[in-house]
Amino acid sequence: MRRLLLLLPLLLFACAPKKAEAPAQEAQAPLALQVRVVEAKRGVLEREVRASASLQAERDSLVAAGAAGRVLKTLPAGTPVRAGEGVVYLDPAPFQEALEAARLNLRQAEANLERARNQLLGNRAALQAQLEAAKVQLEAAKRRYEEGQALLQAGALAPLDLKALEAQLRQAQSAYENAREALSRLERAEDLRLLELQVEGARLQVRQAERNLKESVVRAPFAGEVVEVFVKEGEFLGTGSRAFRLATTDRLLAKVYLPPEKASALGPETPFTLRQNGQEVAARLLRKSELPGQNRLVEVVLEPQGALLPGPAEARYRERVAEGVRLPAGAVRIQESEAVVYRVEDGRAWEVRVRLVAQEGTQAVVEGLPEGAQVIYPVPEGLKDGDPVEVLP
Repeated sequence: MRRLLLLLPLLLFACAPKKAEAPAQEAQAPLALQVRVVEAKRGVLEREVRASASLQAERDSLVAAGAAGRVLKTLPAGTPVRAGEGVVYLDPAPFQEALEAARLNLRQAEANLERARNQLLGNRAALQAQLEAAKVQLEAAKRRYEEGQALLQAGALAPLDLKALEAQLRQAQSAYENAREALSRLERAEDLRLLELQVEGARLQVRQAERNLKESVVRAPFAGEVVEVFVKEGEFLGTGSRAFRLATTDRLLAKVYLPPEKASALGPETPFTLRQNGQEVAARLLRKSELPGQNRLVEVVLEPQGALLPGPAEARYRERVAEGVRLPAGAVRIQESEAVVYRVEDGRAWEVRVRLVAQEGTQAVVEGLPEGAQVIYPVPEGLKDGDPVEVLP
């Protein structure tokens, strides 16, 4: 009986109806990741280039003295002057005295020349008469000598007498040659030519003295402003020494020195800006040297379109880096040394390997991606190839 009572609960448990088992949970589809996209468009990637510039006057000249003298007066620095206006004045007295002396020498030389010409006219007639007389004497001596030769052959003249006639002939020939040479020398006017050269030299000295007198005032070669005066009143200024510095202040030019490869890419259409003391003005390319200088840099000259001050400044312009399909740099990921982007197509993100051509700031240019493709940007963390995505507007 006791055994039966023990088995009864087991039999009741075995005969009790079984509870229905819960159905297996169905597999849930992954949720679409919400992303934003940008359209891949073709464009040019540029970057801003900054370079040191120096603003200088368009014309800046160190004016030197053309004559030596003691400074009598100067204009103060900062004085605007016109072209040809005097800035440094030398004592004119020594230059005026030198001019008077040169003019006196010229008058003396001209007087000597005039006297020589008058003497030439009077001497010509006398020398001509001497030449004619010498010619007559020569012909008479020649005729007597010929007659003496005939008499000697006839035995009517002694040989000694013929020798005397020959000596007379030679003397007449010498007198004739001397008279002809004197007349020829007079006609050549060698002494007269020497006096003419002395007159030319005296005239040259007068012109030099007049020029020195003009150089006693050191003048401005162009209109501008006296930037600096290098001499003071009472000092001696030598020929060729710096007198003052003159510059044009109404127009400044900016000079920038760039490597040849960068300068060659610049043209009249390149926009420039110049920054100085917080002020920024536009500028245009005026000119650039064709060949690099000793520092192997090309001088680029810019013309500011606004008012700036002489001195240092900063030049800025946009430089072309690359051209191609442009994307935000954050849309490109580097995976195992390869650049990839995620393109949205048919509701999924597909990994596309591209070649990163260039990157500048927040922009990049890639190859291997068609224009118009929808590229995920920004790229969510954990995004994988083939993940379903939902594009947010």
